[in-house]
Amino acid sequence: MPDDSFPARAAAEIDALHRLLQAWFRAEGEADPAPILAHFDEGYTMVTPLGTRTGYAPFREALPGLRGSRPTLVMEIFDVVVQHAGADSALVTYRERQTQDSGSNERLSTALLLHRPDRPTPVWRHLQETWKG
Repeated sequence: MPDDSFPARAAAEIDALHRLLQAWFRAEGEADPAPILAHFDEGYTMVTPLGTRTGYAPFREALPGLRGSRPTLVMEIFDVVVQHAGADSALVTYRERQTQDSGSNERLSTALLLHRPDRPTPVWRHLQETWKG
């Protein structure tokens, strides 16, 4: 029987969102950004690998223009670990490799995901990415 606990669903969400994002960047599938945005809390914040802070509104505004911007992108997710989980939140770490014609890079990430009864999947509240040396 599959584990449908919140921590298990939060761990599965890491790869699930990256499948959607990869398809978006490659211009595959539906051209509506709403299904991607539904994975994010409106209070979402992010610290990029370069140390830049951003949030939900800039991401929402940029997303339509990013469709098809990286047609050869392959995103791979490894080493997903739920570091801590409560009834309504999970802190998850993972490693991500992005490969394109121009080469590849890896990052180590920590994500805070929340349970929202109004959403079918855990939602992203915060993401911190660090380049892997």
